[in-house]
Amino acid sequence: MEGALERALKGEGVFAFPGVLWVRGPDAPSFLQGQTTRDVRRLKGPTGTLFLNHKGQIEEAATLFPHTEGFLLAPWGRLEDLKARLKRYIVFDQVELVELPLYRLVYADRREALGESGEGAWPSELYPPFALLKGLPLLEAIRGELPQAVGLEGLVDRGKGCYVGQEIMARTEGKAVHRRLVGLQALSPSAALGPLSFEGRAVGEAKLLLPTPFGLLGLGVVRQEVPFGAEVEGDEGRFRLLPWPFGGEAWSEQRS
Repeated sequence: MEGALERALKGEGVFAFPGVLWVRGPDAPSFLQGQTTRDVRRLKGPTGTLFLNHKGQIEEAATLFPHTEGFLLAPWGRLEDLKARLKRYIVFDQVELVELPLYRLVYADRREALGESGEGAWPSELYPPFALLKGLPLLEAIRGELPQAVGLEGLVDRGKGCYVGQEIMARTEGKAVHRRLVGLQALSPSAALGPLSFEGRAVGEAKLLLPTPFGLLGLGVVRQEVPFGAEVEGDEGRFRLLPWPFGGEAWSEQRS
């Protein structure tokens, strides 16, 4: 697996994730416009999109593809979760959510496409460490956070009109957020997910932790005032804060 990860990090190969949601029906454009952070009227090609709650926090994320009869959504998480999220908001809309046996194809050079087969793709368990080291967003690390706190404000089209979470996005436009997404380097083998503290006070949370060829690395959301290079305490171990996407410093030492 380590050799495959090295090749993927060099831009070789593709990852394939089964299940695509087709949003179709007479009201599909207006319905999706009221749900996603992207302006579907300007959609020209595949683009990442977020689905927020009323507090402006990320609930789901997907790659959005235009279609001649509606839109295709390739989830970043589980298809059933994205479908349930959208279904909650269908009231009188003439919209149908159809599961298609297609694959979200994520190429190691960051391109995305849809395909009918995942044959020849890298094993799915390789994707989380690949994404972590490559600087690609993972839903488990960003769920529950504001887009601007996790570096995804670029997936929010300002001025597109009303959508779930839009009021919070409008209020926070141009304002500094108190938390930011950071890289975590575990300094003890017992390090685990959970609350983080610095100098005796709570500052954030470790949200993702994965074994990699370069040691135990992960992602957390911490307060802006905690500097990079600082050591923070978890419930069961310590971490060093690093900028993310990682630079060479994350794996400059001898591999574990």
